Amino acid sequence: MGKSQRHVVQRKQRPDVTSARKHGIRSTPLKVTAKPRAAQNETVLFRQLEAIFAVLPDGVVACDQDGKILRLNAAALRLFEVSSEARYRGRDYRDFLAYYTLCNEQQRPIFPEAWLRTPSSEEATSSPPEQTLMLQTPSKRRVAMNVSCSPVLDAQKHVRGMVAVFHEISQRDQQARHLQRVHEAVLTMTKAIAHLPENLERFSKQVAAALPEGSLLLSPPVIFIAQQLVNVIHQVLDCPRASLKALDSAGYYYYVAGSGFTAEQEEPERATSGLFTASELLAETVIARLCTNKEAIVRGDRVHYPPGFDVFASESYWNVTILLIPLFFEQQLSGVICIIKPGVDSIYTPEEIELVKVVSAQAMLVMEYLHCLHQQIEARNRELVLHEINRLNHDFLILANHELRTPLTGILGNLQLAQRRLELLKHEGAAQAERVSEQIVQAQQPLETALRSARVQQRMIDNITDDARIQTNQLELHLQRRDLLALLKAAVATRQQLVPERTIVLEMKSAAQEVPVIADAERITQVLTTYLTNALAYSPNETPVTIQVTIEEGVARVSVHNEGPGIPSEEQTHLWERFYRAKGNAVQHEMDLSLGLGLYLCRALIERHTGNVGVQSVPGHGATFWFTLPIAPSLGGREHGNAP
Repeated sequence: MGKSQRHVVQRKQRPDVTSARKHGIRSTPLKVTAKPRAAQNETVLFRQLEAIFAVLPDGVVACDQDGKILRLNAAALRLFEVSSEARYRGRDYRDFLAYYTLCNEQQRPIFPEAWLRTPSSEEATSSPPEQTLMLQTPSKRRVAMNVSCSPVLDAQKHVRGMVAVFHEISQRDQQARHLQRVHEAVLTMTKAIAHLPENLERFSKQVAAALPEGSLLLSPPVIFIAQQLVNVIHQVLDCPRASLKALDSAGYYYYVAGSGFTAEQEEPERATSGLFTASELLAETVIARLCTNKEAIVRGDRVHYPPGFDVFASESYWNVTILLIPLFFEQQLSGVICIIKPGVDSIYTPEEIELVKVVSAQAMLVMEYLHCLHQQIEARNRELVLHEINRLNHDFLILANHELRTPLTGILGNLQLAQRRLELLKHEGAAQAERVSEQIVQAQQPLETALRSARVQQRMIDNITDDARIQTNQLELHLQRRDLLALLKAAVATRQQLVPERTIVLEMKSAAQEVPVIADAERITQVLTTYLTNALAYSPNETPVTIQVTIEEGVARVSVHNEGPGIPSEEQTHLWERFYRAKGNAVQHEMDLSLGLGLYLCRALIERHTGNVGVQSVPGHGATFWFTLPIAPSLGGREHGNAP
């Protein structure tokens, strides 16, 4: 074909274009084809959006304003293990999600109404909230995901529907988030330990009335750290609940701290503290493992929960698997960490168990340190209190010696002076009328009574003062070599002068002419006087009081026997106690006015002489009070000086 022929063919192929150019009509063909092209573009755009919707990596569920499902993309179908989108179109999303188990990060069940709902017009302008959920499909597959819900608005900003986006969290992201939570929990625990001094006083007041003493895990500073420990474990294992329970010496358990509990769940835990032993709740095999410092895994339906608490019968308690980690202090089982996972078939991996053990061991080191620190602080506080008590007792001693004894000394002096003057007047007026002599005798009797009362008061003041010195460790003994037999004879002679109508017998069961002891003569005489006064007061006037001295194996034993009514056996062990007074005795003797300190002081004084005291009595056959003192070494030994 020639060049001219090709030119003809080309002209034939473009007749319309030439005609249009020739007549100047350019817009007409565009107007004719505009609408078909727009429709075609919308169709293409829709198909592109459909393609994008289908290949989105996140699951998308679109609903209308009534909650009916409009669309599910391919990722949503895979996520929810659904084979066909058409099968669920038009169905309510609540019915759709009813086939799945949804939990929050703390493994607590949640329901779609709490987060998957059509927002109102006011809420539509705010940023859609995002939540992290755990999804369990019918095939038992567990998926962690972030869920956000956004409204669909029309031109008038009215809500016409809702789109939920489900972003599956990868295993690596889950681990990173988990480590972040663990890091935050450990950091919180570290900060709590750092701020323990300023929080301890407040926390101690909260737990002091609720928990007993005597266990490491029950002291206030340890309880404070225990709360941080269970918070860490709660985060480490992503378990619904974790708690720490202490055991006292009798095996009773006490709820110390918990994490993940609601107020309704925590109330019965605290209410049952101290009411049940661990052996009453757990099987013997479980207790045996814990006592050998081994963990134990128990199904919730095999725990013997205490009767009377309906909350323990709920599914949240029996449909669980419990991991028990023992806590030891000074080689004794002191407590248990309880970790709860839902379902009786849940498992704890070796890594989880080992991780809890490591965290618990580190926390126990902190607890032991805080416990020792708390004891040192309490010891210092006790020392300060004791110092203050000593100061107050010292002030009391000054008061007793000066303010009380001074007027009493004046009373005794005047009474004795009046007695001597009356006695002198009686002799001088012996030759006078008998009536005058009778008046003198009548005047002497109240004076003698007043003198005895003053002496009793003086003895009571002396006893109180001695007791105060003993309590503050300020009692001094002036120890010297003394003849015990001579002290006995002097005490008997003094007592005999006061009660000439009574018979006091001193028996020596040894041929020794002297019984050497290292003693404070005044204090030993005080003990002898108390024994004699007691024996004379509680025995008939016609019966004698017998004192015996025996020496055996380097020990001198002094006993004072009376023929009184005797002392019941149940009272004999209490006679030596501070402020104890025998029951059933009327206030009629000097010993009844001793404030219950007489025999207590005797024991304290003899024990400070490295001796012993005791009583032997059979009701109806009198009583024998005795004390012992070690025989002093030979004269070649060194004598003792003052001793506290």
